[in-house]
Amino acid sequence: MSREKPPKSLAQRLAAVEGQADIKDATKPKNPHSGWEPGVVWEGEGGTVTTDPTYEAIADWDELMVARGLDPKKYEIVGNVRWTSFDGWKRDHPMEEAYSTLCYSYKAEIRLKSKIATVNLEAVYQDIRKAKKPKKKAPPGDTHFVVALSDWQVGNRDGGGVEEQARKIANLVDLIPQRIQFLRDAGCKIGHVVLAGMGDLGEGTCGHYPAQQYRIEADRREQLKLVRRGLADIIMAVSPVVDKVTVTAVGGNHGENRSAGKAFTTTGDNDDVAVFEQIAEGFQLNPDAFGNVGFKLPLEQLSLSIDLAGHIVAFTHGHLSKASQNAAQSIWTWWQKQAMGRAHEGVADADILIAGHYHHLNVKEQEGRVLFICPSLTTVGEYFQDGAGVKTQPGTLTLTVDESGWGNLELLN
Repeated sequence: MSREKPPKSLAQRLAAVEGQADIKDATKPKNPHSGWEPGVVWEGEGGTVTTDPTYEAIADWDELMVARGLDPKKYEIVGNVRWTSFDGWKRDHPMEEAYSTLCYSYKAEIRLKSKIATVNLEAVYQDIRKAKKPKKKAPPGDTHFVVALSDWQVGNRDGGGVEEQARKIANLVDLIPQRIQFLRDAGCKIGHVVLAGMGDLGEGTCGHYPAQQYRIEADRREQLKLVRRGLADIIMAVSPVVDKVTVTAVGGNHGENRSAGKAFTTTGDNDDVAVFEQIAEGFQLNPDAFGNVGFKLPLEQLSLSIDLAGHIVAFTHGHLSKASQNAAQSIWTWWQKQAMGRAHEGVADADILIAGHYHHLNVKEQEGRVLFICPSLTTVGEYFQDGAGVKTQPGTLTLTVDESGWGNLELLN
């Protein structure tokens, strides 16, 4: 007696009859590309989000995060969203035949939104206008105190990111007057302060080095808000304690208006100078309280100079020099060429040249001339360390200038 084969299930028999046993899942197309599995990977300070495969192109990135359980108020996408396309199957109606169609999958870097909003960035002009004339007249003096505000790189995540940058800038509001008083107690008759913007106060957003857009914590507008707030607070703190304040600035490479990695407008179109112009307009609104504050800003030049006690002191960011392993020698060579070509006349005749750009303190003196390279405000992180092998000592360079020359070099930190 022969044993009968067990009957097939209804689903198997229907599939065989209809010839559709090999049809792929038509409602959930699978992404064939390895590494594009849907989900969220979080690594402490950032991570990635990958969407489920979709039949439609995504235009609203908030939807991308919501679909994976991420609140757009707390998280944001960094840089560009990557995507891939592949062939999948789709069925418009359960009773209709499935057909091949194009599917998409999206992947993006994510991070917690910047806490820059906790920093007081507004009401700059209102604070300036409400300031009162100091009750006590500041003592005069023949010594000049120079403060080089260099390479704040506001918006860069290195060295503690925006929060640390804001803290360091806020500290200068107290540290600069304290240093002036310390030097006065030591016998320096400081009557004039030079606040020099050395360039690269903001980080910018792209085009300066690889993957920059993935390394910022604030957009260009937010960066300049913090810079503007910091500069205003510093000037308001210094003005009452000295007889005269001169505010000056030069443009850096991060302040350039860039496209495709290159500056494409004039050399004067630079955020590092423009932000000082905005500040200047505010202080001009209250000459009673800030009549001792003057601004000296270039139009197109990437350097400028002032006479301090008979010494010509010049300022330039430093990116005009040819980069090499020796920062001081690079700028020194550029300085020597200016003495011959005189494209930057103030630099050519200078006794003291102050520069930034190279993010670490360096001093070179020769034949009666001296070069100071400023450190950055906060510790330079991975990008610098990858090339140089070391991290740098941060700080704000200060020094005095009188008839005898320069002295009292100090980094405020």
